[in-house]
Amino acid sequence: MRSADYTRLAAQLPPIYQEDAASYAQVDAYLGLADELNHAVVERLEDLMLGLGPDATLRWPTALPLDAGRDALLGSYLATYDEVARWVGYTFPASWGTDVDGLVRRREMLARSARLWRRRGTPRGFLSWFALYFGLEPDVVELPYLLEHYQAPGAAITGEPYTATLFVPLTETFEPWGRREEATEFARRYAPAHVLMRVCFVDPATFAALGVLTATPTLPSSPSTTDLDTYLADLSTRQADLNQLLCSVVSVVNHGSAIHIYECIDQGEHKDRLDVGRLPTT
Repeated sequence: MRSADYTRLAAQLPPIYQEDAASYAQVDAYLGLADELNHAVVERLEDLMLGLGPDATLRWPTALPLDAGRDALLGSYLATYDEVARWVGYTFPASWGTDVDGLVRRREMLARSARLWRRRGTPRGFLSWFALYFGLEPDVVELPYLLEHYQAPGAAITGEPYTATLFVPLTETFEPWGRREEATEFARRYAPAHVLMRVCFVDPATFAALGVLTATPTLPSSPSTTDLDTYLADLSTRQADLNQLLCSVVSVVNHGSAIHIYECIDQGEHKDRLDVGRLPTT
């Protein structure tokens, strides 16, 4: 190691190996080969932070010629991040691109990967990963809402155990059909294996109308009778709002994303067999 605290392998042997100076020198020289390998490995690990830290783009990769050019530099950074991502068994999505913005998103993911992996399987971890994956801003309008159905007793759908609905605001990010399909695939891939999760895209105004969703009722540490009554009332209101949210889900797509026969329904006699984007709900 570069640190002066590094102890050579030969020095870690039992004292009996040092009784014969000539033999010890021979063993020290032989183990010195392993010391050199350790130096190379540890120095490589120490240098990783230079490529993964916030100021990584301020440094030129040591293995890259100075006249390599912009594309080679960007490719070197991308290759390094891809290699590190494989350590945690992850492949970056193609939608992140290979430009500078994609490089920034890769670095952010790797910087947060340890925390994300610790939270895997939890609602908080799932939402954090979803927001990072799709580059959502930490805003009420952008962030999705994960409803575990057991939290809304009374709705017919909550009779099924281990089910959940991910409500995603239909903002500009998810206007393209491909992005909505990608969000659905994300839920299939990263939701806990024992949870059946569906994805619903909703009008952002829905969250504003049901503002109670953003605040879970809580009790103070030493509640009074009034506190308890208020808590029960807030809990009942929240459950009613959650049921309203679940029951309001319908399968609707816009005109542009609907399935048409031969030509647009606004022209001629050919009809959209999905009734202008509205899917059958029964």
